[in-house]
Amino acid sequence: MLIKFKSTIHKFAKRNSEIISRFHIASKMASLVALLVIIPLGIVKPHQYETAIKLNDKSDNPLVLEDRTVNVLAVPSRAEIDDATFGLDPEAIKALMQEIGKEYNVDWRLVYAIGYHESGNYSSQLARAQFNFFGRKAHSGGYASWGDPEEAIRNQFEYLQTRYFDRGLNTPAKINPVYAEDPTWHYRVEAVMNTL
Repeated sequence: MLIKFKSTIHKFAKRNSEIISRFHIASKMASLVALLVIIPLGIVKPHQYETAIKLNDKSDNPLVLEDRTVNVLAVPSRAEIDDATFGLDPEAIKALMQEIGKEYNVDWRLVYAIGYHESGNYSSQLARAQFNFFGRKAHSGGYASWGDPEEAIRNQFEYLQTRYFDRGLNTPAKINPVYAEDPTWHYRVEAVMNTL
């Protein structure tokens, strides 16, 4: 039965091959026409591109590109450092440390490197929420907290000065056993210091 059915279809296709071919072409044309009608009707929307170039037909030069100004600041000013909105930009923190470091007998690069290592380049949750860049614990338990970056940095300089430097612990390797549990801590701090 199946063989007879296949044979009948094969004979029909052979006798009507021209009709089938025309139907195939017509179906492709119908698909193309449908696409040409659907796209302009907005059913399929093309991607819209935006440009900063404007057209001014009242000018000698009809194409206008708005000027863009770029301000480059090598080091933030003291006013920017004092402004609480300067955020936790590592470069602003570095400038603040360089300024405060002049008042102490502690290398600012050491303070910066400890903060960089302990806070993940000044981006940890503890750094953002509590200005605790140095992984310092509070006496009452938990982590210490400061009101602003300058207070935290100034406290770190004083802390290193009185607890370490005044006792002869003035290198990352000497500070390591007291400051951090990880015996390789000083290698990471020294690596950051060597980039400054």
